[in-house]
Amino acid sequence: MDDDKVEESVIAKSRGEQEEKDVAPQDAALYRVLGSKKKVTKEEAGYREQQENEGEAKEIRSNDHNNNNHSCVKCKFNLPDEKECHIVEGEINNDYGVSKFFSPKGDGMLPGDIVWDFIKKTGRKLEYEEGHVIGKGAEGYQCKDCKYYMYSDRCLLIKGTPFKPEMSCAIVVKIGNGTDV
Repeated sequence: MDDDKVEESVIAKSRGEQEEKDVAPQDAALYRVLGSKKKVTKEEAGYREQQENEGEAKEIRSNDHNNNNHSCVKCKFNLPDEKECHIVEGEINNDYGVSKFFSPKGDGMLPGDIVWDFIKKTGRKLEYEEGHVIGKGAEGYQCKDCKYYMYSDRCLLIKGTPFKPEMSCAIVVKIGNGTDV
């Protein structure tokens, strides 16, 4: 499948080069959410929905960068089908929503690698529901494409079985990307 046909957030959270020292402030927020099992409120996150033309007409300040084109769907923490965020609670607007936790592809660590680091430090895997596991993922972003998938139908990040090769989750990390396991 062409990368053009896959949600930008799927690519942002599953591919990229990094090292564990690349933790960004937004990544630290995900660590806090994992530890507390409680997402950040929209108010605390500075979440807002931009007007349709605001993204082009006004400068948006996010993460100390000047950006004109940030939205949840371009963020590595976005769960596009669920209209959710790994960090911010409640339903979000994929196309016009943005918060101070916006993190594009290539910025900081991949969410799956953050979860892996969390598991190494705490010994606690994610519950099946926390991983947002689905029965069939987009081509190229399935369990069989993830470095955390074990061919014994198990996952290194998420509790439960079975994990079939065609399944996927919200934290898939493509083989050959991110930190070394």
